Amino acid sequence: MLLIAHRGGTDRYPELTIASSKLSLELGADYVEMDIRFTKDNVPVISHDEDALKLFGNRAKINELTAEQFSSLCYVDDDQFHPHTLAEVLSSGVAPILFHIKEGGEPLTQILECIREHGYENKVIMGVITSEDVRDVKQFNQDIQVLGLMPSKDHAAAFIENGADIIRLWERWVDEEAVRIIHEAGRQVWVMAGYKGTTGYTSPENILAWKSMGINGVLVDKVEETKSLLLNGGL
Repeated sequence: MLLIAHRGGTDRYPELTIASSKLSLELGADYVEMDIRFTKDNVPVISHDEDALKLFGNRAKINELTAEQFSSLCYVDDDQFHPHTLAEVLSSGVAPILFHIKEGGEPLTQILECIREHGYENKVIMGVITSEDVRDVKQFNQDIQVLGLMPSKDHAAAFIENGADIIRLWERWVDEEAVRIIHEAGRQVWVMAGYKGTTGYTSPENILAWKSMGINGVLVDKVEETKSLLLNGGL
């Protein structure tokens, strides 16, 4: 079962940083996940939230800040770290990456062109929120892997029809029937851990149960302990 470091992993460094992502890969993550939004001046940047309050103590929305203002923010948990633009991440060499595209549609083309410019088309998985975005990625480059971030598990058929290679299930959606349907369509199933509503975390028992079900990947915050579980406690 593949291990994906949710938001780059949180084992030692602040989430969504190059430092956390490099560490996660060193600890054995197969992919690191990062989220993409756009600034006021239309620069793609790495940000999960719509605003900068939780991570940076600034109430401004990301799309109200210029790229320069965004990059000057400091993490509340460690003010030595600043957030990144997409170009900075791609220039760092961190790979492979699952990008969660928070703003699809027309902005998706700009992200894809940036990925192409940096030679990353075979180093990324594009996580998109609509089946139309799946189609657009595949039209740009059929070989780019796409993960469907469905709004509900009832949308699986549309994402699969448009070419999604992987389907993301939230933990609360996981059951044998949902997994079977996706696998029979020839697609992978990745699970977003979210035990009792806590995104990025779950129980060891759930991890091992998913592995026995044939689930292909899991997104978690803590890489080191999950890797140890899969190596030493797995089936």
